[in-house]
Amino acid sequence: MFTDSAAKSAPESGAAASTNAIAGRRRFGDACGTGRKSERAFLHLDHDRRTVCQILLLPGFELNELAALTESFATANRLLREPRFAWRLGSPDGAPVVAAGGIRIAAQEAVADADAPHVFILAGYGIEEAPQAPLAAWLCRRHALGARIAAIGGACRLLVDAGLMRRHVCTAHWSVAEAMLESNPDIRIEDRLFAIEDRIATCAGRVATLDFVLRLIAEGTNERFARLVADRLNHARLREAGERQQSDFSFSGRRGASPIAQSVAAMRRRAGEGEDLAGIAAQSGVSPRQLQRLFRRHLGMTPTQYFLKARLQRARHLLQYSTLSVTEIAIATGFASISHFTRRYTELYSRTPTAERGRTPRRRSAGPQDRAAA
Repeated sequence: MFTDSAAKSAPESGAAASTNAIAGRRRFGDACGTGRKSERAFLHLDHDRRTVCQILLLPGFELNELAALTESFATANRLLREPRFAWRLGSPDGAPVVAAGGIRIAAQEAVADADAPHVFILAGYGIEEAPQAPLAAWLCRRHALGARIAAIGGACRLLVDAGLMRRHVCTAHWSVAEAMLESNPDIRIEDRLFAIEDRIATCAGRVATLDFVLRLIAEGTNERFARLVADRLNHARLREAGERQQSDFSFSGRRGASPIAQSVAAMRRRAGEGEDLAGIAAQSGVSPRQLQRLFRRHLGMTPTQYFLKARLQRARHLLQYSTLSVTEIAIATGFASISHFTRRYTELYSRTPTAERGRTPRRRSAGPQDRAAA
């Protein structure tokens, strides 16, 4: 049987915690268990009204990614006052696994013994150096039998090598994304926090793991309950899947980077300027036509579409974290009219810039760096 550490732990103390937990169950319990979510939802309930997962640990995995999964599920269970989410820790052979920090974690089962309908894979960022063929074959069998598989951080490479990402958009941590692109030219990899398509999910890992699992909890319950879980974890904002990873080095423009990586970095730097694809192509060492082909193959969009998305992502960051006016933000990100900015923003994020600002309760004051960075 699958066990849930959250179900065995004592409920949170204090009248407020108790009241919130009971209220949470009343408001969200029915929504969690009625099966009202579509068949496209990643997490599904079994006949006992539980979501059962195996967390497969590979050498060098990151403890913060494991904690993001287990603590989010455990917190949800405490709020619901029932073991809705259950998990077991697995390893390739059932032996303990050493995490990136040197801590040894005991596994509860080997992959050969696992039959959970959900598999979360955690691995070190040097996974390509480890033998993968047996694991890849096992993943293909589990997927063929209907399992939902999520790869986090370094484990994204494993799904690519198993051939499971040929028809899906995927993501990976920015530090390994470029190498994945260059060694697997047929995959579509995007700079985003996570990607979910049917029964396959990939997550950039590290802090993004928490956003990923909270989004899965929102799918299985609803947005309000996921925000309640996030509050208990002191996570201020549920980031969306399509938000870019929070690093200017994503798909970096560092020396020796591929043309597409250099082009992406250049577009981000110029998010507040006019479009100059010919100049960006020349800087990356390719022709504009070659740049078009590279973007369509690897990112599934044209350079113009990507540049627009980069500008809108920058605008969203300013809406959430600065006090610049909507008009100032539109100008700072290269939009000539507020109506054009509003239309494009709404198309991407399904809400207006004004509504986006209203969703963020705390913003710091804008300074010169905001205007310069914009």
